[in-house]
Amino acid sequence: MSSETGPLKATAAMWRCSRIMHLLRELRPTLLSALEAIADQMIWFRENWCEEVLRQLKHTLSRCQTLAFENSNNVSDAQTTVPVQNSLRRLVSTFGLGIESSSSISSTFSSAASESLTKRKLATSQDPVFQRLKAKFSRDFDFSLPNSTRLHNVIGKLKKWIRILESKMAVLPKSFLLEERCRFLNNFSLSNTEVELPGEFLSPKGGGAKPLSYCIKIARFMPRVEIVRKCGISARRLFIRGHNGKVYPYLVTNDASLTDSRREERVLQLCRAMNVYFSKRKESCKRNLVFYVPKVVAVSPQMRLVEDNPTNLCLLDIFKQYCRQHDLDPDGPVTRFYERLAP
Repeated sequence: MSSETGPLKATAAMWRCSRIMHLLRELRPTLLSALEAIADQMIWFRENWCEEVLRQLKHTLSRCQTLAFENSNNVSDAQTTVPVQNSLRRLVSTFGLGIESSSSISSTFSSAASESLTKRKLATSQDPVFQRLKAKFSRDFDFSLPNSTRLHNVIGKLKKWIRILESKMAVLPKSFLLEERCRFLNNFSLSNTEVELPGEFLSPKGGGAKPLSYCIKIARFMPRVEIVRKCGISARRLFIRGHNGKVYPYLVTNDASLTDSRREERVLQLCRAMNVYFSKRKESCKRNLVFYVPKVVAVSPQMRLVEDNPTNLCLLDIFKQYCRQHDLDPDGPVTRFYERLAP
């Protein structure tokens, strides 16, 4: 049988990974089952269709604005690139549903969870409001019409739909109860099995205040999950109580690009190594100079757990808060800049 039509052969690396998983299941069956169940429950923290479309539109708008800056000499006649058009066509066909194929979801999460997700997508697709918005979106981004590929027109339509979806998200619930969607996480306790906090082994231990064997374990998951928008993204804030009594917040985020996420994790790893160097220098210790490095753990190829601090604000959030208080458009300076480019 030819290699194109023959069955897929397992490589040596795949056999070694399979062997490791079998050994772990024999040595720690309860712990491994608990970790798999926690990963399966993460499917309920995925973005809804409105958040998914909004994230895709903002990413496309950033690409279009970069293209407009590169063609600043003649931006009024510039055309959108083929990748941008293909991205918008794909968004028109899915409109936040079916971004990933059902086979990829089934391979990552449990069959019961993927079946529930399929039912939720079916109910959303039959919603009259969803159908009406999808029809309007398809008409606005129909590239068969004349002048529909002009960059200035596409940027205007993207901003229009970003405002529409942001106004729709403003009236959505800001939180939900864990028992409504994730029964396993709601019933989890330290008496069932000992699971460390996400990213606990990323922090260097030994030789400092904490001994090498000290790790904070999950006592329970707090009942309320917050839906937040932070640093331009939508995420779910999950609160975890440790066995020491403290509550640790984590953001469950959806990754727009797998390559960018892994690059970001490597940069954080470098900053974490630099902190070890700073801790051994007299002048940096005197001033307590360290990088703030949040713990980041990839739950699946598309989802991550990021250590969060609800009291922290980025400069973008402060600027948007100021604009809301003074009834100003946060995108006003950028809009005026591109209006000057395209008279």
